[in-house]
Amino acid sequence: MGARHFLNPRTIISSLISGAKLIDKKQVFSSAQRELLREVLDRIIPPTEKLPGAGTLGITVYIENIVSANTGLTRLFNEGLAKIAIAAGETSEQGFGSLSIPAKDDLLKAVESANPAFFDQLVLQTYNGYYTNEEVFDAIGYKLPDPPTPGALPELLDVSLLDQQRKREPFWKKV
Repeated sequence: MGARHFLNPRTIISSLISGAKLIDKKQVFSSAQRELLREVLDRIIPPTEKLPGAGTLGITVYIENIVSANTGLTRLFNEGLAKIAIAAGETSEQGFGSLSIPAKDDLLKAVESANPAFFDQLVLQTYNGYYTNEEVFDAIGYKLPDPPTPGALPELLDVSLLDQQRKREPFWKKV
């Protein structure tokens, strides 16, 4: 039996920032779950005039790769997506995609209240995937800093920036 390999989220994010593409190592969602997740992501970060929505941008692949590396997350997301699908099916025979935007938002608020652990992870992974995406960087005008020159010393901290903080009274109680 081989050793288990767990992906470190920091490694994934730094790889994405450097331009590397994630390889779909393990699929944990069905095509119906991927479509549902795509629609849900577009409600968490909806498209605007300048930016695509999270689902439209393809953050589902990012989330599936993160989730596939952790059995606890796999279970949490599969159960959470099932709850969204069931709740949507109770409202509309066509499912989540056929609901109006306010109805989708209300349904997601209900799922968030009933399953906060899932929803916290869903939002966290959505934001991580979205705000580390090159297309979003370009749209918001963010430029990654140039990598340091090998052997160069880092810039020294301007300690005068700390003066205002040092002058403040402590906000903790001395014991």
